[in-house]
Amino acid sequence: MTKHSLSKLKNGLPVMVVPMAGVESVTVLALCNTGSRFEQPREEGIAHFFEHMVFKGTQSYPTAQILAKSIDSIGADFNAFTSKEYTGYYVKSSSKHVGVAIDVVSDMLLRPLLKQEDIDREKGVIIEEINMYEDMPMRQVENIFERMTFEGSALGHDVLGSKETVSSLKTENFKRFLKQWYGLGNMVLILAGDPSVVESADTKKLVLEAFSKETDVRATGKFDVTTKMSKKGPWSPHKLKVAYKKTEQAHLVLGWPSIARSDEQKNVLSLASVMLGGNMSSRLFTEVREKRGLCYYVRSSADYFHDTGVFGASAGVTPKRIFEAIEVIKAEFTDVASGKRLFTQDELDSAKEYIIGSMTLSFEDSESVAQYYGLRQLLNNKAEDPDEVIAKLRKITLEEVHALMKEIIQPGALRLAVVGPYKSDAQFKKFLA
Repeated sequence: MTKHSLSKLKNGLPVMVVPMAGVESVTVLALCNTGSRFEQPREEGIAHFFEHMVFKGTQSYPTAQILAKSIDSIGADFNAFTSKEYTGYYVKSSSKHVGVAIDVVSDMLLRPLLKQEDIDREKGVIIEEINMYEDMPMRQVENIFERMTFEGSALGHDVLGSKETVSSLKTENFKRFLKQWYGLGNMVLILAGDPSVVESADTKKLVLEAFSKETDVRATGKFDVTTKMSKKGPWSPHKLKVAYKKTEQAHLVLGWPSIARSDEQKNVLSLASVMLGGNMSSRLFTEVREKRGLCYYVRSSADYFHDTGVFGASAGVTPKRIFEAIEVIKAEFTDVASGKRLFTQDELDSAKEYIIGSMTLSFEDSESVAQYYGLRQLLNNKAEDPDEVIAKLRKITLEEVHALMKEIIQPGALRLAVVGPYKSDAQFKKFLA
C-alpha cells in the first residue's frame, strides 16, 4: 500500500508527502493542532467560527466570491472541519492545478482578512447552524451526552459554542486566536496524490513560497496539549440526561469511559466496535433491528481524545419500546464483558477483513489518504503506513479483545442520554446499575 515521507521546511512547517500510484488528483490538506477544547470560556466556538472566516476573504482572494470562483474555475473541491482537538482545511484538485490549491490553503491560514462586517454577518449563519442541530434529535442527543459526561471540563461544550459566545466575538478575538494557534510549527501540511506532483521539487518550492507569506508574529513550535489535561480527568459524576422533545422517534446515546487516542489497544477496540455494531452483520444490528424491529439505525462507536475516550452505541428507536431497546443494546456490551456471550473466532476474522477492506477502499481517494496520515501525525506525532496497521490487526487475538471489553465495560460506569417524548427520567435510572 501507500508509503509516506515527512520533512520540515526551513520556515518550520512540517510537510508530509503521500504518493498514490495511478492517481491524477492532489489533496492539499493543512491540519492545525487546535480545536474547541482549547478555547477560553468567553470565546467558546471561536475555533469553528475561525474556520468559517477564512473562507470570507484573504489578501490574495479578498472576497468570498473571488475565493470560491478561484476554486470553482479549476473544478476543485475545498472545505474545512473543526473538532474538539483539531481543525483542517483542504483543497482537492486535478494534478495540474496543485499551485492554485497550495496558494489558496496558505492564504486562508496565513492572511485571512477577518473583517468585522464579515464576522457580524457570519454570526447569523452560525447561530442558524446551532438552531439546525438543535432541531435534529439524532445530532442533539450526541451533544447532550458530551455536555453531561464532560461537564466541568473543556470537552464539555459544543464545538459550535453557544449563541451568546458566538454573538460576542470581534475582529480582535480572531486576530489573537490566529497568532496563538496558527504558527507553522503547530500545523502539518499534507500533499497526497499524483506522485509526479507531490514528490516534485517544484511543488516543494511552491509550498515554501506559499507558506512564507506570514506578515504577523505567530506562536512558534507545536502546542503542548498536556498543559490542558486535568489530573482528575475530564469525566463528570453525571450519568443520565433525558431531554424532552415531541418526536416520532426517540434517540439515545450510551457509553462507558474508554481508552485515550495514544493507547496501543486502539486496534483491539476497533475490532470490538465492528463486531458489536460496526456493520449490517454486527450483533447490535442483528439483535436490535433485524430480530426485534426496534430501530432504523443502531451503531457502536469508539471516540478518542488525548486523555480519554468513549465506547458505546447510539440508536433511533420507536418511543414506546425504548426501554426494551436500551436493555438489549446494553446487554450486547455487558454479555461480552462478563463472559456470558463471548465473541467467536469467525466474528473476529470477519471484523479484521471488514476493517482492512474499508481501509483499502478509502485509500483510492487522495482526500481520505491525506486525512488518514495527517491526523495521525498531528495527534500522535507518528503516522503508521496501512501495511503496519494491517499487520497489527491480523495479530490481535480473541483473548485481547475480551480482556479489553472486561476492562472498559464496568458495572455502574454507564452513561446514558435520551432525546424524546419523556417528561421524567425515573424509568431510565435502572439502566445505570
